[in-house]
Amino acid sequence: MRWSVVLLIMPLLMTACSRSVTEERISPSKSNPGYWSYGGETVLLIGGWDHGHNPFLDHSTIDGGGYEDTSTEAEIIAALDLLEASGGNLIRCVLDPGVGAGRQGFPFCAKVGDKFDLDTMEGPYWERLEFFLDATQRRGIVVGLEIWDRFDWYDGGHQGWQGSPFNPRNNINYTVESSGLAESYEGELDNSQNPFGQTTPGQRYYRNADPELQAKLDMLRSYQEQFMLRLLEVTLPYGNVLYSANNEVRHQEPVWGEYWLEFIRKEAKRQGVAVVCTDMFWDILDIPDSPGFDHLLANTDTYDYFDVSQTSAHRGHQDLSVAEAGEVHWNKIRYAVGEGRKVNRILHMDKIYGSKDKVNGWMGSAENAVEEFWRSLIAGVAGVRFHRPDGGIGLSERARNSLRAVRLVEEKVKFWEVEARQDLLTDREPNEAYLAADPGQKYILFVPDGGKVGLQLDEHSATCFDITWVNVATGEVDSQEHLHGGEVFDIEAPGNGPWVAILVSASTS
Repeated sequence: MRWSVVLLIMPLLMTACSRSVTEERISPSKSNPGYWSYGGETVLLIGGWDHGHNPFLDHSTIDGGGYEDTSTEAEIIAALDLLEASGGNLIRCVLDPGVGAGRQGFPFCAKVGDKFDLDTMEGPYWERLEFFLDATQRRGIVVGLEIWDRFDWYDGGHQGWQGSPFNPRNNINYTVESSGLAESYEGELDNSQNPFGQTTPGQRYYRNADPELQAKLDMLRSYQEQFMLRLLEVTLPYGNVLYSANNEVRHQEPVWGEYWLEFIRKEAKRQGVAVVCTDMFWDILDIPDSPGFDHLLANTDTYDYFDVSQTSAHRGHQDLSVAEAGEVHWNKIRYAVGEGRKVNRILHMDKIYGSKDKVNGWMGSAENAVEEFWRSLIAGVAGVRFHRPDGGIGLSERARNSLRAVRLVEEKVKFWEVEARQDLLTDREPNEAYLAADPGQKYILFVPDGGKVGLQLDEHSATCFDITWVNVATGEVDSQEHLHGGEVFDIEAPGNGPWVAILVSASTS
């Protein structure tokens, strides 16, 4: 009798367990298109941190460390706790295995004497990655994983290539002659210099190579695939990972990343899990004249979501006023969201630039970072994260207060419940205010630097609205008031600096 009962309920248990696993994985929300679902609920992803590229190894970049120094596990946990306590649930992770093995003492493969053995993908690098993914998943933090990085393939900057196990002088598996790789690549890499990023069959370099060179590229790709298989063995059991093939596709053909996205999907399917994949194109900073963004729009079968981080970078930014730069960014991000929504794709930003040391220039100032963070949310971006110092404001007090302010807004209005409605604003100066609304019900108004703007409520004469002001600079509720619809209402921020007003109809609240 007992066994018959077990046999009857086992299919139900298996179905329930399967459903639970599916709900736990990060995925596009079915109930709220354009946003993420995690843990079975629609979520807004926000974050920031002071690490370098690789948060499970790199130390804080604020004190000049990051690539020379390595965080302890206790320091990583403390930083994750601070992110969680501030309302953050998004972190970026660029793998940079060359830096990790060569400069930071966390090799991803075995060693034979003083050289690496790429045939054995085992080492402390993977143990630290697993520790990191476990710690983030337990805190409900989503990891934006960027796998390949051009900065890991040349001598300058991070010094990744000099110590990389993939450098022929550092391993027992191949030589300069047998691989076609050089021991040194100087300058900022344009990806055409190092054949390591030219190994996939669809690339022009590979297609135009003679059979001897193609054989070398095939051999290199076999080691890249071994690395990728080990990576997926570690990461696929975790449901809090978003996969991007690259950090900044800048001088490469899209087919390089597309090869690896297909590789990821095939292995995930073999293991019976669903993954969400994309690639990050540098030239998105030129939206709407961006071949990379056009490629995303034309290939939605390949790209599950669109990372548009580079919309927060501007060519010629130094020639614009603050107000002009704000309008440029708004127009870019609204175009990106609008086009993305047409093809049912989530818009996501792993990097919001801006630094206290860069009043102008292509990254913008710290104030600009806060503005772009909020403009992106108002526009409909589903995930936004402050970039690391000194290219961003990281998880500074200013950033943490913005994260807290977002969660205060969400207590009254979810961002997926409203949409950008600049047409409802009157007497607006450039960059003075940005609005998302469900007219007559809910409104989120972001004011970058104080001021007064008109809000059209004339069609809602029978509605009373509760207004809550949140001080973005402090991350605290400042004041509350009430008003009746029926006219164009002048809404004035309580002071200078960035503010958010949340308006909710009394019946809704």
